[in-house]
Amino acid sequence: MEEYYQWIKYEIGTKCSVECCTNPAKFEVVLYDFYKSYNETFYEQDYTCPFLCEEHLEMNESQAVGERIPRGHVDYPFTNKHGAQGYSKYNPIKDVYPKLFSSEYIEDNKEIQVDLNEINDELIAYLAKHPEYLSKLHHRKFEELIAEIIRSKGFDVTLTPKTRDGGKDIIALYKSPFGHQMFIVECKKYGDDNKVGVELVRGLYGVKVAERYNQAILVTTSTFTKGAKEFVKPLNFELELKDYNDISNWCKEYKK
Repeated sequence: MEEYYQWIKYEIGTKCSVECCTNPAKFEVVLYDFYKSYNETFYEQDYTCPFLCEEHLEMNESQAVGERIPRGHVDYPFTNKHGAQGYSKYNPIKDVYPKLFSSEYIEDNKEIQVDLNEINDELIAYLAKHPEYLSKLHHRKFEELIAEIIRSKGFDVTLTPKTRDGGKDIIALYKSPFGHQMFIVECKKYGDDNKVGVELVRGLYGVKVAERYNQAILVTTSTFTKGAKEFVKPLNFELELKDYNDISNWCKEYKK
């Protein structure tokens, strides 16, 4: 029982506490309550489910039953499994542990020996284990990372100039005995809460059609809105959307 009530510290790479979930933890879960007679607030880490990803947080809230009031009782699918009075609150990991996400920590921490300014095997191997560091890359370095991954898949790649790219950051050529195929890739290094909308997807598709490329790919460190996903459904292999999870898998599969 003593082990159960031990505070669980977040570390870089910590996963969501939901069983079998491999998503990185985005929120620390706390149990909140207020004792009016004592004018005392209870605010402590939820030991039954200390960390959640965004997907399971949304499920936890949407499937909860009960009133979220002090001295109340709420049944959640994941948190507060001992049924204590009060209700779950969620603190963004980056707010609770700001030091771990600071540039100073990345530079000074002896366990992190990768150079975020150089795209190489070591960095890609590190990102495969810690994809949350994708957000620390400069946007141009992010483009270089995607270009290197595409090159490793057998393409000849060209990075477009830093400005006025006309909706394309990378041009990729695939040569085969049956002919050549030209691809364009647009890269968007966005924060977790900034989804890529349908307007950008439409714009990239317009460039693809106007300049007669075989395929267009939009890659983001974030995710895509429902409208963006609906737009690409009828386009088959003409236009593909790749998000944070896809990039993470690409890093894991990377072979120079």
